[in-house]
Amino acid sequence: MVGAATAIGCAQQGYSVCLIEPNPPSPYEPQQAPDLRVSAINMHSVELLKQLGVWSHITQMRLTPYNGLECWEQETAKTRFDAADVNYPQLGYFIENRLLQIALLEQISQTFMDNVTLVSNTSVKIIDVETGEVELDDSQTIKAALIIGADGANSQVRKAAGIGVTGWRYGQNANVISVKMHQSFDPVTWQQFTPTGPLAFLPMHEKFASLVWYADQSTTDFIKSASNAELMTAIKQAFPKQLGDFDILDKAYFPLIRSHANQYYSGKALLLGDAAHTINPLAGQGVNLGFKDVSCFLNYLEKYGVSDVSSLYSRYQRNRKPQNLLMMSAMDLIYATFSNNITPIKVMRNLGLKVADSAGLLKVGVLKYAMGLASLKE
Repeated sequence: MVGAATAIGCAQQGYSVCLIEPNPPSPYEPQQAPDLRVSAINMHSVELLKQLGVWSHITQMRLTPYNGLECWEQETAKTRFDAADVNYPQLGYFIENRLLQIALLEQISQTFMDNVTLVSNTSVKIIDVETGEVELDDSQTIKAALIIGADGANSQVRKAAGIGVTGWRYGQNANVISVKMHQSFDPVTWQQFTPTGPLAFLPMHEKFASLVWYADQSTTDFIKSASNAELMTAIKQAFPKQLGDFDILDKAYFPLIRSHANQYYSGKALLLGDAAHTINPLAGQGVNLGFKDVSCFLNYLEKYGVSDVSSLYSRYQRNRKPQNLLMMSAMDLIYATFSNNITPIKVMRNLGLKVADSAGLLKVGVLKYAMGLASLKE
């Protein structure tokens, strides 16, 4: 998603781009059940996708706006964020990752085919970040002024550049369970904090939804091996009663990992998105941080061009690295605060949630930052 968005942005500025995507997504079919990988796209990301001409492709498929976010540990201490608080019709959209990829590639094929060459069904063999040469498994060689590594948490570009990372595993997995609810629901996403990890509900189109159960490896092993009947019983015991009845469609799990590149560039290589930073998915900020990287990079590319790579890369890093670190640290603080059963901390965090619900301008400020509205023009 981040790499294709970057390719379009570069093409809009008149650059020739080679986009290497070894595994393009399968075509969209309306009757398909939703994919397990879903992103909460905030309003900054929506604005970027509109500027890139991609948003219209997404709306022709499917997406789910949500106008409310609730979080609590105990029902008596609930915090709710509403789009009305910032005079917006929605806080953001839930969109399947595959559909975002499809929309981005459609924009390339329909509008930027002359600027963007898509290379698929092959992998990168060798990357030379000093010369800008990339050799593929099929023996093609590409020479580039810039090499943008938006190739995920296990970034091949980052490794070729010799850039190290700092981070850790959280000792938990995000277990994602795709369901179809028996009853209709409001366009509100919610999250209950428990000492063993959060439990989240993500509304999707029609009556589809995605459940996220943060848990240790033993619980993950149970979820993996359980029958649908066994898993349904366990979900009803673990999740709040407001969830209601549902049918299980699919399930998967993803390890919770934090990593942050020690630097964002080396030679002609630059890191964006998960290649530079992976974050606890607690607040759904992962891909939104990636799209902020894209916006920032494109702004500096327009200002400095490829003739001043040093200024381009250093300004990008100076802008994005501290902001990404701030968001990562904020998610860690929330995660650590709620992932325990220590009585004094439990009392204080529930008091904090209750106070946060009536925090006025502070609450609005937090909401605007999460929506990306506080930095749309960065």
